[in-house]
Amino acid sequence: MREMLSRITLGMLLALLAVPAVQASEDAEAVLKAQDQRWALTAGGDLDELEAMLTDDMTYTHSSAAVDTKASFLDSLRSGRVRYLSIEPEGERSVRVYGDAAVVQGVAHVLVKVPDRDIDVRLRFTELFVKQDGAWKMALWHSTTVP
Repeated sequence: MREMLSRITLGMLLALLAVPAVQASEDAEAVLKAQDQRWALTAGGDLDELEAMLTDDMTYTHSSAAVDTKASFLDSLRSGRVRYLSIEPEGERSVRVYGDAAVVQGVAHVLVKVPDRDIDVRLRFTELFVKQDGAWKMALWHSTTVP
């Protein structure tokens, strides 16, 4: 009887320990889905929908070191000064979830049209998502060119 109770107790403890790992995995998948959606919207999607995916205090640090706020980033897209043609991940992206915040890191291939040239670049990026009102929203982007 004691052995059976010990096994049941051990099984319950293992099940309880697995719950956070399962939740983190589900959150990581949801964050990658949000990132994919944000990239698609940035590269020619509905800019009002994109706006809803960005936190009000979002900052976007380009590989050139130029920094945009949410308003200036959206303005550059709406005006056509900057037009992202595609943003595609290269290889694995890592996601670390910390409650209602998640950090995504990886490499992306980006095609962009700006007034004086077309840009075809590989970027190593860090992107921060936060969960607000039940949705994962981008709060920060920072990238550097991959040589």
